[in-house]
Amino acid sequence: MSPAESYVSLYRKYRPATFADVIGQETIVRILQGSVDHARISHAYLFAGPKGTGKTTVARVFAKALNCSQGPTSRPCMDCEHCRAITAGTDIDVIEIDAASNRGIDEIRDLRESTRFVPARSRYKIFIIDEAHMLTPAAFDALLKTLEEPPDYVVFILATTEPQKLPETIISRCQRFDFKRISDGAMLSHLKTIRDIEASNVTDDALKQIVALSSGSMRGAIGLVDQFSVFGPEPVTAATVLDLLGLPTATKLLLLVEALLSHDPKAVGSVLDDLERSGIEPADVLEGAIALISSHILARVTAADSGDEEARAHLGRFADGVLVDLTESLARLQQRSTYLSDPYPLVQASLLAVALGLSVPGARLREERQVEPVQFIARDVGKNQPAGAGAESPAGPDVEPEPVVQSAGPAPEQGTDAQQWARYKAVVSEASKPIGVMLQALDVRKVGVDQGMLHIVLGPKARLFRATLEQKQDEVLVPAARAVYGVDRVVLAEEGSPEESLDRPESAAPDEKLQLLKKTFDATESLFEP
Repeated sequence: MSPAESYVSLYRKYRPATFADVIGQETIVRILQGSVDHARISHAYLFAGPKGTGKTTVARVFAKALNCSQGPTSRPCMDCEHCRAITAGTDIDVIEIDAASNRGIDEIRDLRESTRFVPARSRYKIFIIDEAHMLTPAAFDALLKTLEEPPDYVVFILATTEPQKLPETIISRCQRFDFKRISDGAMLSHLKTIRDIEASNVTDDALKQIVALSSGSMRGAIGLVDQFSVFGPEPVTAATVLDLLGLPTATKLLLLVEALLSHDPKAVGSVLDDLERSGIEPADVLEGAIALISSHILARVTAADSGDEEARAHLGRFADGVLVDLTESLARLQQRSTYLSDPYPLVQASLLAVALGLSVPGARLREERQVEPVQFIARDVGKNQPAGAGAESPAGPDVEPEPVVQSAGPAPEQGTDAQQWARYKAVVSEASKPIGVMLQALDVRKVGVDQGMLHIVLGPKARLFRATLEQKQDEVLVPAARAVYGVDRVVLAEEGSPEESLDRPESAAPDEKLQLLKKTFDATESLFEP
């Protein structure tokens, strides 16, 4: 047999075989052992909890305890034919059913028929139904009667990650055990044992990172150690783990959060560009930033000595209320961007808006930062700025003025002053908040009305956002242009492109029109002469 054929995944190799091997579920193990030792076996059990916490594993161990030749016993011998067969998954009296692929009424009817027959060679016939919540309503109805009054030799064990999807009639007929996520300490200790045997190149920092990313799932954590066991002689660090999973490092997240709180749009843009080039998904950036802020606040509130020194150095100068407000803002952005095919433009625009002071997560963020409002002004703005534009707003000093963007080109008939452009953005924002935020944060070079069309000329860095704006053109941008500028068309153009038409003369001389027609239709002179 070749090495490839004999290889067994580490999570299978180190799968608990007895109750003593089970990690992190001490209370459940103790009750199951007591029920076996006192011969108080129920006909149905429900094992509920997150993935990778040992539900199916404990079900198999429980089956060994019931059918061991030395038992029933809470300490199966592991040497008899029943224990060996159950461990190998070949025992004919322990039937495992995957409800995700066998979820219909026909499969459950077959199961119900098989309960009529006594075990072939064991004490109990045990049915382990994994992912039980995937059964159809008709299948649950077919299972109900058998689950209520099964033969004495039948034991049902239902395992599920979503117990809320099971009918109450099913749950009420089972003894329920809720498996909890395995603690970080217990998981780290177990992983170190496996690491010392199978993957000595994995560092302690890498193991801690694996534990943090596994969300209490031992199977997932062992799977990651298995992947790095063939990495080579080079040490596997925490950064290596994040690189494999395509996740941002804590340092990058700290720089992003600090830049947002410090109103540093250049730093925000730089970090976001770096993350995008690394292929990191925006959802992972938002989730990582939220988790980072939350853990920092928790460590500071509880005065925990184990708090991250790097996080304390970057975020320690900001008040807890400011951090909470930013977390809420990131969570709302995460929710809005979930179903977008390409969420990066919205995420980038929204985070830049926060850094520019155009979108304030909460009142505390405005008050406790004590920073001046930011005005977003195009490069060639200022020639026609109305007098008093920088004066205090009548609403008071706490009201942030609208960013000012003016056209540097010749003024069209209807006028494109700062007030009209600000009113247009306000109308857009009322129709679509994300598009309004995006329009606020973009590098707008020129705005003007030309030949019945509203031209919006964008800088070169806004190319990424143009497609998103054009998708909402008929729905958002055009109605706003009709309301503010009295035109029925909106043209988005990049600076320097042929579409940029604000600087061309309003009318061409007859000779120029003739030359234009010739060039367009590749016509000869005789076609235009009398």
